[in-house]
Amino acid sequence: MHSGIRVFWTAIILVLSAQTAAGQTDRAALQAQAEAALVGGAPARTAALANQLLQDNPDSFAALFLLALAQSDLEQPRQAAVAARQAYRVAQTESTRLQAARLAATSHFRARQFARSELWFRRAANHITTEEEAESIVRGFDRARTANPLTTQYTASIAPSDNINNGSDASRLCFESLDGSCFIELDLREDQLSLSGLEYNGSASFQYRLGRDSRQLTNVGILFFGQGVVFSQETEDLLAGSESETVRDLEASDFSAFLTEISVDQRQTRLSPLGPTRIAFKSGKYWRAGDLLVNYQDMIFGQQIPIEPNTSWAFEGSVRKQQAVAPGLLDSTIYNASAALSTSLQNRDVATFTLASKYNVSDEESTFREYRIRLDYSYGQSFAQTRWSTFTELGYRSFDEFSSTLDGRRDLFLNTGVTGVFEEISYFGFSPSISIFGTRTDSDVSFIDSSKVSLRFGVASNF
Repeated sequence: MHSGIRVFWTAIILVLSAQTAAGQTDRAALQAQAEAALVGGAPARTAALANQLLQDNPDSFAALFLLALAQSDLEQPRQAAVAARQAYRVAQTESTRLQAARLAATSHFRARQFARSELWFRRAANHITTEEEAESIVRGFDRARTANPLTTQYTASIAPSDNINNGSDASRLCFESLDGSCFIELDLREDQLSLSGLEYNGSASFQYRLGRDSRQLTNVGILFFGQGVVFSQETEDLLAGSESETVRDLEASDFSAFLTEISVDQRQTRLSPLGPTRIAFKSGKYWRAGDLLVNYQDMIFGQQIPIEPNTSWAFEGSVRKQQAVAPGLLDSTIYNASAALSTSLQNRDVATFTLASKYNVSDEESTFREYRIRLDYSYGQSFAQTRWSTFTELGYRSFDEFSSTLDGRRDLFLNTGVTGVFEEISYFGFSPSISIFGTRTDSDVSFIDSSKVSLRFGVASNF
C-alpha cells in the first residue's frame, strides 16, 4: 500500500479513536506504535501490535481496522476482509461503518471474491453521507461487477389493478352479419370480464461470462419469472354468483404463470464496421395455472450504430418458434423487428424513440400483424429526491380473419406509465419504487375492448 494511502487511513483511525484512547495510556501507546509502523512500512509489526491490542479488547474498532490495513499491506486480502468485517460489526458511527465496509469490499475484490465485494459495496452504500462518498462506492461496485463473471439480478413488485386478467370491457360477444349488425349475441362469462385484485410478480436472472476480450463478450444465462394474483372481494362475489360451475370453481391460482428461459448471448465488436453486433439464442417454457402451455426458441440478431458519443441507433430482429403443448393451442412463428434511437441530453436526461413490428404466423384466425411506436424518457435530475422515468407506446394490430367477424379484426392500443425511485430511502443500494401503468385497447370487435390501470410497488437498484 502506498505511503500516502497509509497516512490517509491512519488519520482516519486517529480521529475516530481519539475519544476511546483518552485516559488509556498503555493502549494508546500501543496503538500509536502500530500506526507509526503502518506509516513507516512495517505492516508485520502493525499486525502484531494490533493483535496485542485485541487480546485486551477484542471489540476495539481501531485495532481491528489497523489489523485489516496491515494484512492488506502483507498481501493477505482474505484475512484483511475478515478483520474489516469484524471492524464493521463493532463500529459505532456511520463514518466508521462506511470505512470498514469499503475496506472489506476492496479486500474481497483483491482476493477475487467479486460477489462478496459487490455485497460489501452495497452495504457501504447504507452509510454514505456525501456525493463524493457515493461516487466512490459506485466506482468500486462497477469495478467488482465488471470483474465478476457471474451477474445476478432480482426484481419484485406488487400492484393493485382493476383488470388482473386482461378481461373485456364489454359484457356481450357479437357475431356479425353481412351488414355489420349482430345476428347472434352471447353473454361473456364472468372470468372473461375485467376482474379486480392484486397482482404480484418476481424474477431472478443469472448470467455467467464464458469469455471476454477486445473482440467479443459471451454470456450464458438462466431466467426464472413468476406471477400471481389475489382476488378482490368484488371479484370473489362475481365469480361465486356465476351460473357456470366452471367459473364458480375458479381460484386465484388459475391465473398464476411461470416462465423459465436459458440463453446464450454473444456481442462482437469487429464483426461489423458499423458498430457492436449481438447474436443470441434463447429457449424457454411457459406455464399457466401449473400446466405447461408452450415451449419456444428465439434467434436474435442486433446491430448497434454509434452516431455521436451520446447518440446511437440500435436495430434488432428476432424469430420465435413456439410449440403448443396444451390441447387447444396452436404452434406459431413470430417475427419481430425494431429500430431504436437513443440520445443523452446535456441535462443528463435520456430519450429513446423506438419503432417496432411483429408478424405472428399461425392458423388463419390467429395470424396477425402489429406495429408500435414508443418513447421512453428518463430524467437525469431528481425531483423531490426521486428519480423519474416515463414511457408511452401507441400500437396497431390487424387480423385478416377472425371468428366473430366477416372482415377480420383491427385493434388500436395505448400503453403508458411513469416510475419514481425514492433515492432518499436506500438499503444495500436498493430503493423503493412506485409505478403507475395504464393500458387501453379499442377494437372494431367490441368484446376485445379492454382497459387497465395498476399501481405497482417494487424495488430498484441505485447502481
